[in-house]
Amino acid sequence: MPWGFAAAAVGAIGGSLISGSAAESAANTQAGAAENAQQISANEFNTITGQEQPFMNAGYGALGALNQGMGIGANNPAAQAQGVGFGSLSQPFTAQNFQQLSPAYQFQLQQGQQGVLNTDSSGQGALSGASQKDLMGYNQGMANTSFNNAFNQYQTQQGNIYSRLSNIANLGQNAASNTGQQGTALAGQQAQSAQNIGTALAGGQVGAANAYSGGISSLGSYLGAYGAGGANSDPNYYNPNPSGGPTYDGSGNLIGPGGPG
Repeated sequence: MPWGFAAAAVGAIGGSLISGSAAESAANTQAGAAENAQQISANEFNTITGQEQPFMNAGYGALGALNQGMGIGANNPAAQAQGVGFGSLSQPFTAQNFQQLSPAYQFQLQQGQQGVLNTDSSGQGALSGASQKDLMGYNQGMANTSFNNAFNQYQTQQGNIYSRLSNIANLGQNAASNTGQQGTALAGQQAQSAQNIGTALAGGQVGAANAYSGGISSLGSYLGAYGAGGANSDPNYYNPNPSGGPTYDGSGNLIGPGGPG
């Protein structure tokens, strides 16, 4: 085979190999960039989760205490130990609550009664009907006032406990919601990056395949032309320099020192 055809064939194969390798290298570079983007998204999500985790943990604890106080679910010994009785936030006001919230009631009642008796004794007598009537009126008024005060204190106390726990639970809910939103957005970015990786690698494979196929096709064309060259009537057909170089026949054999001068 003349060196001109050999050089052309080698060039075709070499060019296809270079093109195919370049296509694969470019695809790998693009895929690597997409993988880096995936890792950045994952790192960002981990950072957000770490920052929000304390608020979520506090929210979980407050929600557990709320459930304990409202009597929802099973009794939680941990919440019970922290002073939140099971169903304590849904219990109605009782006489026991009245006594707990009015520790000075008995003392105030006794002092008031003594004051009424002292006032009446100088005029009507401490044991008179009028004095007893005044004493009963005082007792009723004192009981109503003390009961209402204790009830309002109970309602305020219960409301404060519920509000504080609810606020902390809301902090946890907001933190979890923010984490979920960021996770959804970052997951979408990761999915897009994964698609980009697939597209890049597939494009590189197709590009390399086309380059290799083109090289093989070119090589086939050269070989076909070489095979047909034996029947060519032009003796300079395979002469790489027909204007002055040596002359070859169809089989590549030297048949003359040079072409037309």
